[in-house]
Amino acid sequence: MGSDRRAPGPGRSEAGSHRSEALKERIYVTFTALVVTVASARDVEHQTVGGAASTLALTLLGTLLAVFVADLTASMVTRAALPTGVEIRRMLFVSFGSLGVIIAPMIILGFSAFGQLSLSSALRLTAIVLVATLVVITLIAIFRVRATLWVKLIVLASVALLGIAVLVVELSIH
Repeated sequence: MGSDRRAPGPGRSEAGSHRSEALKERIYVTFTALVVTVASARDVEHQTVGGAASTLALTLLGTLLAVFVADLTASMVTRAALPTGVEIRRMLFVSFGSLGVIIAPMIILGFSAFGQLSLSSALRLTAIVLVATLVVITLIAIFRVRATLWVKLIVLASVALLGIAVLVVELSIH
């Protein structure tokens, strides 16, 4: 979690470094959303749509605020100075750019709120969408990587399996 404050390495542009940070945060936030969703699904009989939606939203907002504060603090410690306006905007983009991860889950929970899906089904569908989101984020990340197709497929499959493992572990606890 948080951004890597090192200068871009050989062959790594500043824009590439920012994209890398943003992708890393999206993956972290997606896993967080997945865990919260599965935890809500485990306790669905004591859950309301509003409760599940607010728990998810507040958890992700708190996580993103923590990422921003950690980035800000790390920047000040590393440089022994306050970040510039440009750096703060980049930190805000990296931290809060991950909010897009919550759009699909909120739409799905909205269908549940309007009676189109049971809450249990909505949470299950949300978990599936979040695992798919992890795969898509990883696909975007590996698109530019110089590696064989097999290596890329192994990375993609590994992320999908990790997402599914989160589902299995969370569901087996109940």
